[in-house]
Amino acid sequence: MPTRKPDPSRTAQTGGITILVALMLLVLLTIATLGMSKNAVREIVATGFSRQTASTRSVADSGIEWAVYWLDWQNAPNGTGSAAKLLATELSLLQNPALAGVPTDISTNTQPYVPGGALAADLQWTNPLGAVEGFTIGLTYMGKLPVTNMSQGNGAGSFAPASGTTNKQAPDLWAVRSDAQVVTGPVTFTHAQEAWVSTPAQ
Repeated sequence: MPTRKPDPSRTAQTGGITILVALMLLVLLTIATLGMSKNAVREIVATGFSRQTASTRSVADSGIEWAVYWLDWQNAPNGTGSAAKLLATELSLLQNPALAGVPTDISTNTQPYVPGGALAADLQWTNPLGAVEGFTIGLTYMGKLPVTNMSQGNGAGSFAPASGTTNKQAPDLWAVRSDAQVVTGPVTFTHAQEAWVSTPAQ
């Protein structure tokens, strides 16, 4: 039986189709890889933002805790730097009731407090990743804390809880605002926290 010789043009066509299919698969795989790498980059960026956001919230909480600690009359006399400025702001607000209700910048003892100002040297630090973290504090005197259904003293030293007297006063109420900043290269993350604090009358 005679054997058939392969048609050279047919073999070339089959090889060309194989190369074409292989090239199409390579293009599809490249597109899929690029899409997945873009998603991976987005996930990395989102994770970084989430980490910095959490860090900024933590710094703002630290600012509130710092202010609450130094507003305490037992701790205040031992303060230096920004803690001493907080005490000076606190005393000036207590001595001038007309300043009540307006936030005061503790760094400059000026009103109104503008968030996002320059960080004081003792209220900033560099974290292990090299980002500069810190907070600024705005302090607002809110007046006397109304105390109801409670004895505030008897005799000549007693007082009306909402107003007080020159002799003996009700507790003072403060609004503290902490504005955190975390600076990582060209990006600055910010977060604000507020708390109301009462201190014993002075």
